Amino acid sequence: MKYIVSIRITFAVALVMMLTATGLWATGADEEPAAAATADRETVFDPATGQTWTAPEYGGTLTWATRNFPESTDVWSAGGWAPHFISSVIERMTIADWALPREMHGTMNWDYTGPEMYRGGLAESWSMADDTTFIWNIRQGVNWHDKPPVNGREFDAHDVVWNFHRYFGLGEFAEAGPSPQRSIVYNLEFLSVTATDKWTVELKLTRPQVNVVQSLLHSMVWIYPPEVFEEEGGFEDWRNLVGTGPYRLTDHVEGSSATWEKNPNYWGVDEKFGNRVPYIDELRALKMPDESTRLAALRTGRIDMLSNTGDAHITNLDNLESLQKSNPELEVWPAYSFIPGTLVFNQSRPLTADINVRKALQMSVDREAISATFFKGWADPSPYGIFHQTAKGYAWPYEEWPDEVKREYEYRPDEAEALLDAAGYPRGDDGYRFKITVSNLVRYDPTYVEIVMGYFDAIGVDSELNIHSEAEGGAAFRADTVEWEIWGAGYGSYRGRLQEVGQAIQNIDNSSTTKADDPRIEALYYAAVETTDTEEHIGYQRQADEISVREHYGLVKPRSALFSVSQPWVEGFVGEMGLGFTDRHAHFSRVWIDSALKREMTGN
Repeated sequence: MKYIVSIRITFAVALVMMLTATGLWATGADEEPAAAATADRETVFDPATGQTWTAPEYGGTLTWATRNFPESTDVWSAGGWAPHFISSVIERMTIADWALPREMHGTMNWDYTGPEMYRGGLAESWSMADDTTFIWNIRQGVNWHDKPPVNGREFDAHDVVWNFHRYFGLGEFAEAGPSPQRSIVYNLEFLSVTATDKWTVELKLTRPQVNVVQSLLHSMVWIYPPEVFEEEGGFEDWRNLVGTGPYRLTDHVEGSSATWEKNPNYWGVDEKFGNRVPYIDELRALKMPDESTRLAALRTGRIDMLSNTGDAHITNLDNLESLQKSNPELEVWPAYSFIPGTLVFNQSRPLTADINVRKALQMSVDREAISATFFKGWADPSPYGIFHQTAKGYAWPYEEWPDEVKREYEYRPDEAEALLDAAGYPRGDDGYRFKITVSNLVRYDPTYVEIVMGYFDAIGVDSELNIHSEAEGGAAFRADTVEWEIWGAGYGSYRGRLQEVGQAIQNIDNSSTTKADDPRIEALYYAAVETTDTEEHIGYQRQADEISVREHYGLVKPRSALFSVSQPWVEGFVGEMGLGFTDRHAHFSRVWIDSALKREMTGN
């Protein structure tokens, strides 16, 4: 679905100015009702979270709301959006370690972490045999779901080889080439991927490369059964989905709901308590694009949670405050991110190819006011480049930025107007200098983007908001030029990952976010690819980050809080957003429902 909304919203700036900061409030529920209901029941202490839970129990249904369902269940073509649908069905070679203390990584999907955060998934273990050979030791005793055409057969090394060939364009997939989703294949280059026996996979690199282990443990290589591809030609249709995971996708009503049922033969155990998982019998997702509908469902107990799954976390602080007043028993879990609302300048368009335009638009937005008012203090307005300042070593440290660069990232609307005047963009008779188009994915709340557009309006820049589907966005990323001057895209990564640099340059990555043509960053990217020295590898990326800051590749957004909310009967959950990179709901196999408390509170 695609529609255009024309906006001249000076009122948005006024709205931000009128709001007042409220300070922090206590997160988490009033403990008294839960304590009363569970006083005489067995409890367990969870050292990973510091929480005490009622003892794990089996059974029940966990229901959440989603803004939208992915249009495809094939990660090869759909990338990280597909796991919102399939990540409890299809598995990866590794999973995040559920038993690790949360202070080591927080709740953000284990997305920004190193090899120490991972444990075996479909691989029991792994190693570097030498500087160009990586070994997967395959987990034995795993079976595919008992569903045609795989019919519960044993999983083995040959399944892994087939998937790596498909993702990287090797073997029988050499002619088709690698996945267009660069976040899957990173910058790794393989001579071969082979099964040396039924339980061992050998990956031979073309040359020594930096961060091979981290890249492979953290990759988006989801393992599908070859038989489905051979019979159906792909994995686009959910009906053909067969995996090894804790749940089976058994029903999907288009535009309405999805249901996953427990895999009774799942191999996994709860890493904290040693019990066989999953605990919960059924997972259900209900499509609710409108936040007011989602909040009503929480208030009435129709759903058990809102979270990162399906991008249904709460971002509107007024709505959250209202929810906490009406339902103080709900548990609230904040985590910080840039989405929704991260914006990048499309340098394939004449206007945003002009650095003076990019600088002026940067200086037109008061991020501190937005952080204090719209985000009510739950945001950090500090500027950044390709890498966020928390990506230590990779990011150009803010304290090293020259004063004139820092000034360009401050709210200076008068200077922004003067810069546009001098650049040959005076206001016309209608008060506007030019018009730009801004994009936003339909799965993201556009409110922040609308506020930014209000600031543009204040300096005489008219704007139009284009809300588009995931498929349209993916096609745009892979195109040479795009109609939007500014669009929602990843920027300010927490991860020290060379892919972030590659995505900034059109000549390197055909899914470039900026469509920029900068030979300096291109040279730094290839230098980072070639070096085997870790310090040099990181240093080249830091230099690229400095260029992105000086050239204003992205329109900086405050790092703001996303709020997951859960009912008090959801046990074992403290707002986690996944079980590893792009994993969205396999971790629900490790939480459980306190059925007695739920009955007491809801009658069901």
